[in-house]
Amino acid sequence: MKKSLIALSVLALVTILGAGSVFAGPDGHRGKSGPGMMGSRHHGFGPLGRLAMLKEKLDLSDQQTDQIKAIFAQVRDQNEPYRAQIRGGMGSIASTLVANPNDTAAAQALIDRQAAAERSMKSNTLAATSKALKVLTPEQRSTLGELLAERQARAEERRSKRSERRNNR
Repeated sequence: MKKSLIALSVLALVTILGAGSVFAGPDGHRGKSGPGMMGSRHHGFGPLGRLAMLKEKLDLSDQQTDQIKAIFAQVRDQNEPYRAQIRGGMGSIASTLVANPNDTAAAQALIDRQAAAERSMKSNTLAATSKALKVLTPEQRSTLGELLAERQARAEERRSKRSERRNNR
């Protein structure tokens, strides 16, 4: 139970601290964004907006903030080759099958390479998150744990409401 709680906390931290920046392209965006979209850095919801919010809530020093930014910038750069490999993934798989519908082995090999790249990105992100957590004081980690618990509770409430709406249709 404790291991799963730790893993869940790490994943939530990655989400809050900047997984978006880790998986984002060079312009900081993961995909399409525009006015009113949650991923838009112009509205303060992007990775830097989350870090600014955490800086206030956790009372992070400027040095801690700079260290965390550097950690996630490094992992973003480290993951760039994997992102490039993944970008054209489904298109390459489709092209392979269009060229030869019987060549499922080649398509499977492409899928396996994509899965390996995704796993490497996730492992790099996990290591970066661990490193970023070490920048925090025990009190800040405790406060972060409370913030994560609140976030998880809100997410569960939203899932429950969506499920309820679906069941009432």
